[in-house]
Amino acid sequence: MAGNAKIFHFPTSLEWTIEHQGLAHAPDKPSIPIACPPVFCKGSPSDMWTPEELFVSSLEVCILLSFISQAKRHKVTFTSFKSEADGKLEFVGKEFMFSKITVNVDIEVPEDQDPEKVRKALADSKTRCLISASMKTEIEINANIVKA
Repeated sequence: MAGNAKIFHFPTSLEWTIEHQGLAHAPDKPSIPIACPPVFCKGSPSDMWTPEELFVSSLEVCILLSFISQAKRHKVTFTSFKSEADGKLEFVGKEFMFSKITVNVDIEVPEDQDPEKVRKALADSKTRCLISASMKTEIEINANIVKA
Protein backbone atom coordinates (compact mmCIF):
# COMPACT_ATOMS: atom_id res chain seq x y z
CA MET A 1 0.00 0.00 0.00
CA ALA A 2 1.32 3.45 -0.90
CA GLY A 3 2.52 5.67 1.93
CA ASN A 4 0.03 8.42 1.04
CA ALA A 5 -3.05 6.18 0.88
CA LYS A 6 -5.95 7.63 2.80
CA ILE A 7 -8.19 5.29 4.74
CA PHE A 8 -11.22 6.47 6.65
CA HIS A 9 -13.75 4.57 8.73
CA PHE A 10 -17.39 5.48 9.35
CA PRO A 11 -18.65 3.35 12.22
CA THR A 12 -22.34 2.85 12.83
CA SER A 13 -24.41 0.59 15.03
CA LEU A 14 -27.94 -0.65 15.02
CA GLU A 15 -30.31 -1.61 17.81
CA TRP A 16 -33.50 -3.61 17.35
CA THR A 17 -36.41 -2.06 19.28
CA ILE A 18 -39.66 -3.86 18.33
CA GLU A 19 -41.20 -5.77 15.41
CA HIS A 20 -39.47 -4.53 12.22
CA GLN A 21 -38.05 -1.40 13.85
CA GLY A 22 -34.81 -0.20 15.31
CA LEU A 23 -32.49 2.70 15.98
CA ALA A 24 -29.52 3.52 13.78
CA HIS A 25 -26.60 5.09 15.63
CA ALA A 26 -23.36 6.86 14.74
CA PRO A 27 -20.91 8.22 17.31
CA ASP A 28 -21.83 11.67 18.66
CA LYS A 29 -24.94 12.01 16.46
CA PRO A 30 -28.68 11.76 17.09
CA SER A 31 -30.09 8.30 16.55
CA ILE A 32 -32.40 7.69 13.60
CA PRO A 33 -35.52 5.55 14.11
CA ILE A 34 -35.73 3.07 11.23
CA ALA A 35 -38.31 0.56 10.06
CA CYS A 36 -39.09 -1.87 7.30
CA PRO A 37 -41.05 -0.18 4.49
CA PRO A 38 -44.79 -0.79 4.83
CA VAL A 39 -44.81 -2.24 1.28
CA PHE A 40 -42.67 -5.12 2.59
CA CYS A 41 -43.84 -5.36 6.21
CA LYS A 42 -47.55 -4.95 6.87
CA GLY A 43 -48.20 -2.80 9.90
CA SER A 44 -44.79 -1.18 9.76
CA PRO A 45 -44.95 2.57 10.58
CA SER A 46 -44.88 4.89 7.59
CA ASP A 47 -43.35 7.79 9.53
CA MET A 48 -39.90 6.21 10.04
CA TRP A 49 -36.92 6.14 7.72
CA THR A 50 -36.36 2.88 5.83
CA PRO A 51 -33.07 1.45 4.52
CA GLU A 52 -34.31 2.13 0.99
CA GLU A 53 -34.95 5.81 1.75
CA LEU A 54 -31.59 6.12 3.47
CA PHE A 55 -29.89 4.58 0.42
CA VAL A 56 -31.51 7.04 -1.99
CA SER A 57 -31.05 9.97 0.38
CA SER A 58 -27.36 9.20 0.90
CA LEU A 59 -26.81 9.67 -2.84
CA GLU A 60 -28.82 12.89 -2.85
CA VAL A 61 -26.88 14.29 0.12
CA CYS A 62 -23.57 13.34 -1.45
CA ILE A 63 -24.51 15.06 -4.73
CA LEU A 64 -25.29 18.26 -2.81
CA LEU A 65 -22.06 18.20 -0.80
CA SER A 66 -19.99 17.34 -3.87
CA PHE A 67 -21.70 20.17 -5.78
CA ILE A 68 -20.74 22.66 -3.06
CA SER A 69 -17.09 21.63 -3.48
CA GLN A 70 -17.25 21.58 -7.27
CA ALA A 71 -18.99 24.98 -7.36
CA LYS A 72 -16.02 26.46 -5.48
CA ARG A 73 -13.59 24.67 -7.81
CA HIS A 74 -15.42 25.93 -10.95
CA LYS A 75 -16.01 29.40 -9.48
CA VAL A 76 -19.77 28.89 -9.64
CA THR A 77 -22.04 30.98 -7.47
CA PHE A 78 -25.48 29.73 -6.53
CA THR A 79 -28.18 31.09 -4.23
CA SER A 80 -30.36 28.00 -3.86
CA PHE A 81 -30.06 24.23 -4.35
CA LYS A 82 -33.01 21.89 -3.92
CA SER A 83 -33.40 18.36 -5.11
CA GLU A 84 -35.81 15.45 -5.21
CA ALA A 85 -34.72 11.89 -5.81
CA ASP A 86 -36.55 8.74 -6.79
CA GLY A 87 -35.09 5.29 -6.47
CA LYS A 88 -36.49 2.62 -8.81
CA LEU A 89 -36.49 -0.77 -7.07
CA GLU A 90 -37.16 -3.73 -9.36
CA PHE A 91 -36.03 -7.18 -10.39
CA VAL A 92 -32.94 -7.08 -12.57
CA GLY A 93 -32.33 -10.63 -13.69
CA LYS A 94 -32.89 -12.59 -10.49
CA GLU A 95 -31.95 -9.75 -8.12
CA PHE A 96 -34.33 -7.26 -6.52
CA MET A 97 -32.30 -4.07 -6.54
CA PHE A 98 -32.22 -0.36 -7.17
CA SER A 99 -31.83 -0.24 -10.94
CA LYS A 100 -31.89 3.55 -11.21
CA ILE A 101 -31.93 6.66 -9.06
CA THR A 102 -33.09 9.87 -10.67
CA VAL A 103 -32.14 13.13 -8.96
CA ASN A 104 -33.94 16.27 -10.11
CA VAL A 105 -32.04 19.37 -9.04
CA ASP A 106 -33.24 22.98 -9.01
CA ILE A 107 -30.36 25.44 -8.75
CA GLU A 108 -30.87 29.18 -8.57
CA VAL A 109 -27.92 31.29 -9.69
CA PRO A 110 -27.19 35.02 -9.96
CA GLU A 111 -28.06 36.71 -13.25
CA ASP A 112 -24.41 36.87 -14.37
CA GLN A 113 -23.68 33.16 -13.74
CA ASP A 114 -23.01 30.99 -16.81
CA PRO A 115 -25.47 28.04 -16.68
CA GLU A 116 -22.99 25.78 -18.53
CA LYS A 117 -20.43 26.23 -15.73
CA VAL A 118 -23.14 25.21 -13.27
CA ARG A 119 -23.97 22.11 -15.35
CA LYS A 120 -20.27 21.19 -15.50
CA ALA A 121 -19.93 21.55 -11.71
CA LEU A 122 -23.02 19.36 -11.24
CA ALA A 123 -21.73 16.73 -13.68
CA ASP A 124 -18.39 16.68 -11.85
CA SER A 125 -20.32 16.30 -8.59
CA LYS A 126 -21.78 13.03 -9.83
CA THR A 127 -18.35 11.60 -10.63
CA ARG A 128 -16.73 12.95 -7.43
CA CYS A 129 -19.50 11.74 -5.11
CA LEU A 130 -18.18 8.81 -3.08
CA ILE A 131 -21.65 7.33 -2.75
CA SER A 132 -22.34 7.26 -6.51
CA ALA A 133 -18.88 5.81 -7.11
CA SER A 134 -19.76 2.99 -4.69
CA MET A 135 -23.10 2.09 -6.28
CA LYS A 136 -23.81 -0.22 -9.19
CA THR A 137 -27.14 1.61 -9.62
CA GLU A 138 -27.65 3.78 -12.71
CA ILE A 139 -27.72 7.43 -11.66
CA GLU A 140 -29.43 10.17 -13.65
CA ILE A 141 -29.19 13.82 -12.65
CA ASN A 142 -31.49 16.36 -14.25
CA ALA A 143 -30.76 20.03 -13.67
CA ASN A 144 -33.12 22.98 -13.80
CA ILE A 145 -30.96 26.10 -13.57
CA VAL A 146 -32.82 29.36 -12.99
CA LYS A 147 -31.37 32.85 -12.81
CA ALA A 148 -32.41 34.84 -9.75
